[in-house]
Amino acid sequence: MKIFKFIIGSIILLGVGCFFPRSHSFTSREEPAIGTFVSITVEKSSNSEKILDGAFSLIRQLEKRFSVYIPDSELSQLNIKKKIKASDDLKYVIEKSIYISRLTGGAFDITVLPLIKLYRAAEKRGMPPSDKEIRNILQYTGYEKIKIKGNMIEIPSKTELDTGGIAKGYIVDRTAEFLKRQGMINGLVNAGGDLYCFGKNPEGRKWRIGIRDPFHKERIIKTLYVSDCGVATSGDYERYLYIKGKKYGHIINPLTGKTVQDFPVSVTVIAPDATTADGLATGFFVLGVEKGLALADGLKNIELFVIDGTGKSYESKNFSKFTLP
Repeated sequence: MKIFKFIIGSIILLGVGCFFPRSHSFTSREEPAIGTFVSITVEKSSNSEKILDGAFSLIRQLEKRFSVYIPDSELSQLNIKKKIKASDDLKYVIEKSIYISRLTGGAFDITVLPLIKLYRAAEKRGMPPSDKEIRNILQYTGYEKIKIKGNMIEIPSKTELDTGGIAKGYIVDRTAEFLKRQGMINGLVNAGGDLYCFGKNPEGRKWRIGIRDPFHKERIIKTLYVSDCGVATSGDYERYLYIKGKKYGHIINPLTGKTVQDFPVSVTVIAPDATTADGLATGFFVLGVEKGLALADGLKNIELFVIDGTGKSYESKNFSKFTLP
């Protein structure tokens, strides 16, 4: 998700929207990283600026593990060499990805990079990919093709991984863990719509998270009251491919190889951690309203809020408990 910042009075909206009153007891910093803007809010102390320095340093270290845009990143090296001894970070994210793939019946799948490249090439040439081209690429995708033994990870010669749909959540979680280890009791890490909050906000209450109306950017359609959990939003209303004048969403259905059309406009997931919320948000988006809600209602500690193309909203059975202060 791209991050968009609007200031409305004393309310600050960032991505899915995190708003809090101005307070001298908290400090915030925002920096570009992991393809978006990362905002960290923590309680102010004599060494809070040093802690924030450490947090952003960690974020950039982790970005160098997961980014497919950095040629010598650990993930890029796996895509090139096809077999590597992975760090614990990369192993965890890949194993978590496989778990979410199984959970969603393949609606979330990190082996989609060959499909992403196919659509990027199609956009450049101004011609959508043919069904034959898509079928050809689908031979090389599928999370079942990933082999893990200890820290050794192996993929087939024409398979490539892209952890962009889950790694951002993991980086948020790792950053929050770092802040806690440094003695921070209250804080929030927001990476362009993937966030984790812990403790209390500057008012001494749960953190208030505003879900933006995709049809009216400055309107908050739902306010959440959360703490010690992850929240992630996935949507196609900001990012598109344009091929021969036709608009294509940026999220690809790994099962069909085609971009998701006429499915939800925005999906928000609440989970115990941002990694899970991030991966499931993409999976639920691909599954659509009915299947997504059915799956969410069957999962423990997972809640889902969906906005469809008409602006109608839907929510999982226990979602409403997070809308109460």
